[in-house]
Amino acid sequence: MKSVPIVFVVIATSSCVTLSAEEGPTYCRDIAPLLNNNCVTCHRPGEVAPFSLRSYNDVRKHGRLIAAIVQAKIMPPWRPIAGYGEFLGERRLTEEQVALIKKWVQAGMPEGDRKELPEPPKFSSGWHLGNPDIVFTMPEPYHLPAEGADVLRNFVIPLKLPEGKYIRAVEYRPSNRRIVHHAVLGMDRTGSGRTRDGADGLPGFPQASLAGVILPGNLGIWTPGWEPVPLPDGFALPWPKGTDLILQLHLSPSGKPESEQSAVGIYLTDQPPSNFMVDIYMEDLRIDIPPGEKAYRTRDSVTLPVEVDVVGLYPHMHRLGKEVKVTARFPDGTEKILLWINDWNFNWQMYYQNVKPVRLPPYTELVMESVHDNSAENPNNPSVIPQRVEWGDQTHNEMSVVIAQVVPVNKSEGSMLWTMESERESEKGREREKKRERAANQRQG
Repeated sequence: MKSVPIVFVVIATSSCVTLSAEEGPTYCRDIAPLLNNNCVTCHRPGEVAPFSLRSYNDVRKHGRLIAAIVQAKIMPPWRPIAGYGEFLGERRLTEEQVALIKKWVQAGMPEGDRKELPEPPKFSSGWHLGNPDIVFTMPEPYHLPAEGADVLRNFVIPLKLPEGKYIRAVEYRPSNRRIVHHAVLGMDRTGSGRTRDGADGLPGFPQASLAGVILPGNLGIWTPGWEPVPLPDGFALPWPKGTDLILQLHLSPSGKPESEQSAVGIYLTDQPPSNFMVDIYMEDLRIDIPPGEKAYRTRDSVTLPVEVDVVGLYPHMHRLGKEVKVTARFPDGTEKILLWINDWNFNWQMYYQNVKPVRLPPYTELVMESVHDNSAENPNNPSVIPQRVEWGDQTHNEMSVVIAQVVPVNKSEGSMLWTMESERESEKGREREKKRERAANQRQG
């Protein structure tokens, strides 16, 4: 049976009994604020966390497990190595904080003085950004069985904007947070999603990779605890006629039959963009991993012809993924690691938005390097007995992708960047289709 990721958080709503002064850490003074600051966005009623920790008694009941999980660095689910990039929404416990939790548990998990209990965090029950200009709700729910593998499903949302309007923000709202692990939003200019929608008799269609181009910046990803943020000043998203919005959901069975009927809120602006983001795709399509290979390496790179600001990075691998690193190699021979994850977890994929955009000079080479583990020792390997694994969209296949979202510093050079990336992506798109056709022929033959 598939294990369920556990996120430990606290909404400290109970009163604490006043105790005499204690030398060691207490729940009210030390543990409640620590957990509130790092985990509470996920572990509260109606959220994805598997159980609620609303009181001291609840926290005490799970105290030893919490100490073990944070000691093992399983939680909080923040994968980047410290010191390689500074990202919004960082959730990380320091060694001192981990030691504090351990000390509190070893001391018997005392409550402490209720006067030292902080106010519980407050969360909006409605739309975080106010009432959207357009709201789409899935016309029918998608039903998820009680058990089995996780489901990655793409849903097609026809979207037409009023004349002269642009998208400044998008807010995703699941109806059942217990089963929605994460969501990705993209745009499909080809209409191919429509032809596949409902083909198997169910809403949407299966595909492990997003069936479209991911929306720019913060708009394109939702994970538990992630709050929506509008595009920066000067940015807005034009929406060409005939383009569909694609909503991809990663759904995790909860142990009982569930359903999901998501809603998406669109926020509009009259202001056209004064600049634009370009998605730079780095993807290795040559993946062919022998069974038992513990450190299969993939790589892709691109040299940027103009000066850019890197807004954010979105890495993507499947269950054999182990490590991913993104490096900027400058023309003078020096380099800077922009993102490094050495304990990849397919269940915790995120878009990493830089706190401050990282500027790269012209002719900087962006390099993606990844490692994949196809051995029996990999607990995430979908095959108990390792099998040959090639590139593919499905979870039992493997992928190695990083999307770097960049902004040309000089807007007049944007067309050069866009043209370069369009040509690269067209070539890779043709190669992907050839691989999909070959895989389909092998299944039929």
